[in-house]
Amino acid sequence: MRFVTRTRLKIRPDETTSRRSDTTDENLQRRVAILGLVMLVAFVILFTRLWFMQIVSGNEYQKRAEGNRIREISVDAPRGRILDRNGRVLVKNRETLTISVVPAEVGEEKSIVIARLSRLLGIGQKEILYKIEKSQDPNRRAVLIKSDVDEEIFAYVHEHQREFPGVDAAARPVREYPRRDLAAHVIGYLGEINPETLKEKNKKGYRAGDEIGLSGVESTYDEDLRGKVGKYRIEVDAGGNFKREISRVEARAGLNMRTTIDQDIQTLIESALESGVKASRTRQNPEGPGKYQATGASAVVMDPKTGEIVAMASYPTFDLNDFTGGIDEKTWKALNDPKNMYPLNNRAIMSELPPGSVFKVVTAISAMDQKMFQIRSPFNCVNVFTKGPFKEYPKYCWSTHNHVDLFSGIVQSCDIVFYEIGYAFYERQLQAQGKPLWECARDFHLGRRTGVDLTSEMNGRIPSPEWKKEFNKNNKGDQVWYPGDTVNMAIGQGDILTTPLQIAYLYAGIANGGKFIRPHVVKSFEDEDGKVVKKTGIETVAEMSLDPQIVADVTQALTGVVRGKGTAAATFEGFPIDLIPVAGKTGTSEIAGKQPTAWFAGFAPAGDPKYVVTVAIEQGGHGGESAAPVARRILERLFNLPAQGEIRSSPGD
Repeated sequence: MRFVTRTRLKIRPDETTSRRSDTTDENLQRRVAILGLVMLVAFVILFTRLWFMQIVSGNEYQKRAEGNRIREISVDAPRGRILDRNGRVLVKNRETLTISVVPAEVGEEKSIVIARLSRLLGIGQKEILYKIEKSQDPNRRAVLIKSDVDEEIFAYVHEHQREFPGVDAAARPVREYPRRDLAAHVIGYLGEINPETLKEKNKKGYRAGDEIGLSGVESTYDEDLRGKVGKYRIEVDAGGNFKREISRVEARAGLNMRTTIDQDIQTLIESALESGVKASRTRQNPEGPGKYQATGASAVVMDPKTGEIVAMASYPTFDLNDFTGGIDEKTWKALNDPKNMYPLNNRAIMSELPPGSVFKVVTAISAMDQKMFQIRSPFNCVNVFTKGPFKEYPKYCWSTHNHVDLFSGIVQSCDIVFYEIGYAFYERQLQAQGKPLWECARDFHLGRRTGVDLTSEMNGRIPSPEWKKEFNKNNKGDQVWYPGDTVNMAIGQGDILTTPLQIAYLYAGIANGGKFIRPHVVKSFEDEDGKVVKKTGIETVAEMSLDPQIVADVTQALTGVVRGKGTAAATFEGFPIDLIPVAGKTGTSEIAGKQPTAWFAGFAPAGDPKYVVTVAIEQGGHGGESAAPVARRILERLFNLPAQGEIRSSPGD
């Protein structure tokens, strides 16, 4: 009161307090309004977010949540078994304990997990990483790391699942090959589907990570053999440990395949082919230093009346079991190393080779069909051919046969006879008379695939003036069709190329009087009860209008090849050719820079053929010395004859 009195201020007792109250209320109201607005905005934002998560993206988040506790696992369907023509098992399935990795589930501990697996499985970390990285696995399919693991390892992974995130220990069916490499090229191997094939087959139920056939009948008939994949859904805890099964769709096994292959005959021709190659490598090459290299070989046995391939062999071969559970990188590189002569190649359908003298049947039949020559037309072989332009560029025969006719020219494989015929074709070509030789060759279905139900078959080649012009379009000097082009073709040389199967197909067509029946290696498909659900029929591709007498004359000449003065006579000594007449032809073809390829092709019995046999030994020497002995051994088995201890080689073509 003293302070107030001194300043002489007059203040009402209620004046000051009344004005303070009004200011405070206004500030408080302003703050409450701002806070309310902030809370309203926050509520709207939160409500909108919740509405978006629950209504708009509810299904997506639900799936993500379930993915954290539910796992869908594919169950591989057992592939159908592969049987020989008599029902004996060539390929079957077995259950095996496996360790796989699901790349998407390994997480950040990838390097640690791989190191643990490496120590546990005894596999290098690089190999494990290689298998994971090469896998086309965007849909979380498991990548197989090792099959046939020990039960202790299998159990350890299960018991220590937290240490192995993304690692799956499971039992699965895998292929088993009781005979290891028997008919390996016909059967074919399995491997992971690649992106290109996946695009083609995505609509047919194929998925990334699927194991499919990559060669042989495993590839051609993959959809029949593979069955239908099953799947089941399980609930797991945070550590990936199994809690319960939610649902299951059982896998359905594929159809069993019955092939046309005879296991016993296949075994014999593979053995005979290998022996023939090794024997060739012991022979001195008279045309160069060292011995024959015999870099590869193939053989085909076919029923000409049905087109069924009873046996097909290619050397060198490979062990199909190497592909079980996924082939390792080292083995794969070895199989593709040129030093190992490409054992994965089926040479019976992939090796394109000049046919040499086994082609002479085409030249002979065509010349008689065109009324140019007859089976007894005379020729004179003095070892050298000098007619017309060949005076400056002479061509030689492998021997001197003197006075011969076309019949003897086939028996003794006289090149001069066929040079004469080839040059006659060339002169007619200049005058636009009749069919040129290359058109005749194409009539015999050469220069195109046979259509056999195997992958990777090559076309071969029948050259023509049009082909030569196109082939040498960048070099005009080589576009001209010379007399030598036709003359060389007449003896199966020059630019002509054929596969061993094409030669078997050719001789089957001749054996059938001009009827060509498509070759095949599958008879039927059967369900688990053995009921036939699909059958391969006999398919006649074409029928040539050949004079039966011409075919009979040439067939008779071919029977002379294995007796008397024939180029395979020494090899067939002791063979009962009177009871089982063999119509055959030896051949020796040349490729620049390589040693000659040995050929033998024929059929038996000549009058009522049951089998066609073709043998080719690449860089193996001459047909009579290298290929004919292999064919003789095969024919012995085909007709259940006692095997002759030592088979002689025949000199000549």
